[in-house]
Amino acid sequence: MRKMAIAVAVSLCSALVSVQVARAVTCGDGVTEAPEECDNGGYCIGSSNAGTACTSSAACPGGECKTAGGDGCAANCTTERDVNIQLVPGVSEGLSIRPGTSGVVADAGFLQLPLPLSGKLVMTIGKQRDGKIPVVVKASGIDFPAVPVLSLACGCVHGATAKTCGGTFFEADGTTLSTDCTANEALCAGKKPCTFVHGPGNTASGNIGCTGIDGNNLTYTLDAGGDSGTALPPVVTINGSGPAGSASILTTIGVNVAVGGCTGTGAAYGPDGKFCTADDASDFGAAATLPAVTGMATATITNLPDGGEIGPTTVTGAPFTCSQVELGNPGGSALVSAFALAGINVMGISSLGVTVNLVAKDNPVIPPSCAGDCDGSNEVTVNEIIAMVNIALGSAPASTCAAGDVDGNGEITVNEIVSAVNKALGSCS
Repeated sequence: MRKMAIAVAVSLCSALVSVQVARAVTCGDGVTEAPEECDNGGYCIGSSNAGTACTSSAACPGGECKTAGGDGCAANCTTERDVNIQLVPGVSEGLSIRPGTSGVVADAGFLQLPLPLSGKLVMTIGKQRDGKIPVVVKASGIDFPAVPVLSLACGCVHGATAKTCGGTFFEADGTTLSTDCTANEALCAGKKPCTFVHGPGNTASGNIGCTGIDGNNLTYTLDAGGDSGTALPPVVTINGSGPAGSASILTTIGVNVAVGGCTGTGAAYGPDGKFCTADDASDFGAAATLPAVTGMATATITNLPDGGEIGPTTVTGAPFTCSQVELGNPGGSALVSAFALAGINVMGISSLGVTVNLVAKDNPVIPPSCAGDCDGSNEVTVNEIIAMVNIALGSAPASTCAAGDVDGNGEITVNEIVSAVNKALGSCS
């Protein structure tokens, strides 16, 4: 009788393979249809009505309807989960950061300032679809402690929401950077509306390419303007293809410096007397929105007032392993970025080439030892196999049988059901 019941469950499992989608399903149309797990619609970017809610690009003349994520529903209409990334703490090594550790290097030409980073960030991911895992990082999801700088100042690296005119990174020509209106929406007068780049509340958005990705390298070049002292618009180039696990995640990074120590009084330190905490009266004015990649990132400043240049300063990242990220382990990956600043005045420094390297600690996750043992009884029953089939058909949540979700991606596949059937016919031991 038991084997007959298992055979019925196997038949149900086989039926999953033959299910065909009768018509096209569009993520972002506001209607949740299998295989979607959610669909919250999107918002217009690059159009004259940028920032308004939409369910198709037809509602965004000249632009597109973008799905964001960060609200529980990922950009590919799968449910989201949080993955904690604990940084490998940075170690200063001369005027740089030791390879394989986390940190920022600010290159002033005559001096390099290594800023070791520690702490964590929370990466919110969807499930893998079409070879990609969508990623956002919420502005509240970055927690990097303050960094003393040569005992003379205190540095802070932070996440922040960002807006541009139209909500895009590039204008339609693909080379001109969209106007940053985060601090002043009036800059968009006569242009497209000031709109969130990553979606409301997010500091980063992008994808991990499980079969590879285009745009795996970043080059940021800034002409400082020579004797005029007025920098020209930066030239940002994104190119190159990366291997499986490569990522391109558009990220807003803020770097701020308080002259003195990491504790003190005044607006920069806030009521708690500590720099780089939530109560500081700081706008992280040196913020830049750029891709964080797993390839190479390079910053260069040319045409300084003295005729010289800074850089190129380069940092190299490392790809994710998708099967491990889906289990909650980003270990071994490194996201890098780079940007340049001119016309600033920080500790007598007027120009900086900045590289950022965020290296993830290994966070091994042990999958269930017995696929399908929903109740932890050390055996797989017919009812547990049926429960897994119901999850796979979408009629029950994955939490009904966490042990059936062997790879931890929030869904039950045919292969996982087959594994459970094998355990039921044999034993968990």
